[in-house]
Amino acid sequence: MVLGIVAYRGPIGAYGIEKVLKEWAVSRWTTIAAPSIYQQLRTLSSRGFIDVTSGESERATQYVCTTKGREQLLSLLRSLLEERDFQPLSLIPLLYFTPTLTIDELRRGLSARVAAIETVLAHEQEFLDQSRDLGPAHAMEILRLTWHGFRADRDWCLDYLARLPESWQVAGWIDCD
Repeated sequence: MVLGIVAYRGPIGAYGIEKVLKEWAVSRWTTIAAPSIYQQLRTLSSRGFIDVTSGESERATQYVCTTKGREQLLSLLRSLLEERDFQPLSLIPLLYFTPTLTIDELRRGLSARVAAIETVLAHEQEFLDQSRDLGPAHAMEILRLTWHGFRADRDWCLDYLARLPESWQVAGWIDCD
């Protein structure tokens, strides 16, 4: 998230990043404490993903994304599209920065995700039948909830794919050197 915010809103400092995280309501799905923002900025800087543009103290320092940082952000976003672990809400970080990807990348990634989920869902009843005697009945509800989550993920992907424009203008969207 920190790399994406620097890429999207840079030049920006730690306090600005904290404000963006609040503005985007990131705390609804994850916690990024203020001290960890400073640590992430140091780590991203040491890896060459961001550069310092100004500031005499750590608190006043402003950062911008580098070309290497943009490549890393793209890599992270693509890996989210390619994941097959299907954790609840796992695509949320991707959604903050989707204009970083091309429409074609997004369509291919979401379509592949739908296909993978369909493959998993094809075995739902078989899995539930095999699991029936493995634990108490109330524990089976966790499995049922998981399957509902798969269907919700698939349905959202299909809906989003249908709503995607044919193209979008990406040039200039992320400011890297």
